[in-house]
Amino acid sequence: MSNSQSQGYVTSMGHTKRSFDKLMPLAALIFSVLTGLALGLTHSQQMNALAAQQESHLGNILAGQLAKVIREPLIHRDSLSLQVELDDMLDITGVSQTAVYDIENQLIARAGDNDRRSMDTSRYRSPVSVDDNTIGFVSVILQPDYYAAQTTTATRILLLLWILLAAILVFAAFRFGSGLSRRLMALLEQLPSSETGKGDELAQLEYRIEPLLRKPGTTSNPLLGQSVATLAIACRNLPRLEALLNREHFKILMVKLDQLVEGAERLYGATRLPGSDYHIYLEFAEGDSDQLSRAIHCAAALLRLSSQLLDKQGITVELTAAVSPGLQQASPSILLSERELGKRLAEMQSLLDKAAAGEILLADHTDLQLAELNDIDLSPLAEGSAVYRINHLGEHSEARLKRQLAILGEQLDPL
Repeated sequence: MSNSQSQGYVTSMGHTKRSFDKLMPLAALIFSVLTGLALGLTHSQQMNALAAQQESHLGNILAGQLAKVIREPLIHRDSLSLQVELDDMLDITGVSQTAVYDIENQLIARAGDNDRRSMDTSRYRSPVSVDDNTIGFVSVILQPDYYAAQTTTATRILLLLWILLAAILVFAAFRFGSGLSRRLMALLEQLPSSETGKGDELAQLEYRIEPLLRKPGTTSNPLLGQSVATLAIACRNLPRLEALLNREHFKILMVKLDQLVEGAERLYGATRLPGSDYHIYLEFAEGDSDQLSRAIHCAAALLRLSSQLLDKQGITVELTAAVSPGLQQASPSILLSERELGKRLAEMQSLLDKAAAGEILLADHTDLQLAELNDIDLSPLAEGSAVYRINHLGEHSEARLKRQLAILGEQLDPL
């Protein structure tokens, strides 16, 4: 029974158990990609503009210098000298082609690459003048990718830095998300409910903790027409303790017991109903289908922690408990609803009379096929009886109960 209950719990939580350690790295990766794209576009535009500016500046300077050095050879039509000067200009890194044209734009000499594409992309012209008269033109063509290649190193460094920072950010987001997921799951496992809503761990925590956020000492009207579980607890030896203890000591004991019940009421999402003759009634109506499980765990917690209410003489508070699942009867009349509630509490009181000190009983109309009982060891109260005694909790339920006892125990420490 223990394994099936544990598997059911893992299945119900499985779709959200690891959400934050996936969502946060994914968010960090998306942020890194978007930031990288923005930086890449900005960097590319800036580098292209800078390369075009530098290329234009260099091309105009080289064309002007070439116009000066070939002036004399062009005047004397010294083709050999013109060719030598044009070839010398090719020794400058980045220059792809040089050429000289006459006043009618007819080619006189040329050196370097003859590719027409190069001639159409990065050509820079300058006139050759003598006494304010133009006698020809020179052109200098730069390699198209020369300055673009100069920015490649900077682009690669920026890309490596982005990859490094993105990896660090994703890793940090994974570590933080994983830690946050584990912390939220630890809180979820300590809460009494096993039902889950939709969403991540934080949404699950909000869903599970909502029934527990009532102020201490407040009660709400029963929710009619829905499944509920009622927990009744009888304090069997309180009349005898009242007679044995002095009045002040007995009041302190009662305050401690009330505070313990109030803590359980908040933790397990219960509503305390009016009681009498040292009987405590708690109703579990909020939630989807885990009311019975919460009522059983609450009963076990109260019975175990009552041992902490020992007085100095070693007198204990003897508690017995009974749990009864059922369906509230909807009624338009408050008086009729109160009468039905009174009948239900009377049935619970008669069930308590069958329990020995420290026992927890389940009412005779309990459906033993409920998945909530898979991790609980039950036995009939007597042969042929439909009332069952809870012998002990299974491994998974016991682990949950220990965490819940730790929470309730912290409330008792300062008492």
